[in-house]
Amino acid sequence: MSAAVPALAEPLHVGLVIPQAGQFKPLGDHVREAFSVWDNTNPGVFEDIVEGDDGCSEQSGADAAAAMIEAGANVVVGFLCTESLAAALPLLSDENIPVITLTVRADIIGEEAARLGWKFFRLAPRAGSEADIASEAILRLWADKPFALIEDGAISGRELVEAIRIKLEDRGLKPNFVDNYRPGQATQPSLIRRLKSAGVARVFVGGERSDLAVIAMEAERQGVALKFMGGDPLHAPQGELPLPDGTLAVLAAGATPGPEAEAARSALEDSGLIAEGLRIPAYAAAEILGTVATRMEYNETSLDEALRSTTFSTALGPVTFDENGERREPGFVLAILRDGEFKRLSIEEAARIAGDSQ
Repeated sequence: MSAAVPALAEPLHVGLVIPQAGQFKPLGDHVREAFSVWDNTNPGVFEDIVEGDDGCSEQSGADAAAAMIEAGANVVVGFLCTESLAAALPLLSDENIPVITLTVRADIIGEEAARLGWKFFRLAPRAGSEADIASEAILRLWADKPFALIEDGAISGRELVEAIRIKLEDRGLKPNFVDNYRPGQATQPSLIRRLKSAGVARVFVGGERSDLAVIAMEAERQGVALKFMGGDPLHAPQGELPLPDGTLAVLAAGATPGPEAEAARSALEDSGLIAEGLRIPAYAAAEILGTVATRMEYNETSLDEALRSTTFSTALGPVTFDENGERREPGFVLAILRDGEFKRLSIEEAARIAGDSQ
C-alpha cells in the first residue's frame, strides 16, 4: 500500500531484530530506516517499533526472542541470519508472535517451520527456487547441446550445482561434464582445457561473477566457444573483467517495476536514502504489516491468518504467502546481460534469442 492506512484502535507493536554492530550492521540500518520512513508517512498504524540485536548466533537469537516477548511485540521482522532465526522461531511461535525474515533463504528453515508449526514467513527467495529456475532454463535451452556444470568449491556454489544436477537427472538430462575449479585465480587454463576436452558448448557456473569473467576470458584466449549461465552471485558490481554479452543468470527477483516500487523509492529519496540493500524489502514488510493491521481491525482475524490470506501490494510487487509462510511469487528470475546490465526475460524469450544466435 502506498496510501496512508486508517488508524487503529490498537496499533501494532512491531519488533525489529537486526544487527546492531559488526559487518552486517549496515543491513540492519537499512531495515530500521525503511520502517521509519513508512511509519512517518503512515502515523498511527504502529504503536511502537522496538529493536533487538541479531548477533547471528543461536544465543543472540534466543536472547532477542526473549527481549521481543518482554517488550510485547505482536510481530517481529528481521533475523538476518539462519542461526539466530532458527533459535528464535520456536520461542516466538510459542507466544503466537509471527516472524518475517527478509534475508534467510535456507530451505531447511521452511521445512522445519512447516513440520513444527512455527509462525514463519519469508520475503526472501527460497534457496531451492534458484535451482528450479536454473534447471528449467537448462532443460529448455540446452537439452540438445553438450553442457557442463562447474562450481567453485564453496558451500553455496556446490549445493546449487548439485541441486541442479539432481533436478536435471530426475527429468532424464545428464550433464556432459561436472567439475569444480579453484576460485580467485587470474587465469583458468587447465579448467578451459578440461571443458574443451569434454566437448561442451554451454557452461553453468556456480560461483562468483569475477571468476566467471576470468573463465570466459580464458576460453576466448584459447579459442573455445562457450556460452555461460550462472546464479545470483552474478548480480554483483563489474570487476576488472567484464562478463560476455549474452550471459544468462538466475537472479533474485527483487523489486517489480510498478507504481508501488516507484512510491517506495520516492519516499526513501525524500528522506535522503537510496533504494538499495534491504531498504526496499524492509519497506515492503512495513507495507504488509500496515495492510494486516487494517485487515485485523475490520475482519477480526489473527495476525498470522491475515498474513496467509491476503494479497499484498508492495514495493516488491504482489506478495502472497502459502500455508507454510513461503512467498508464492517466483523468488528468482532469468536474466540476460545486455550492454553491461542484466535484463529480465522469460524462458520463451531466451529460447528465441538462443535460436536466433545459432
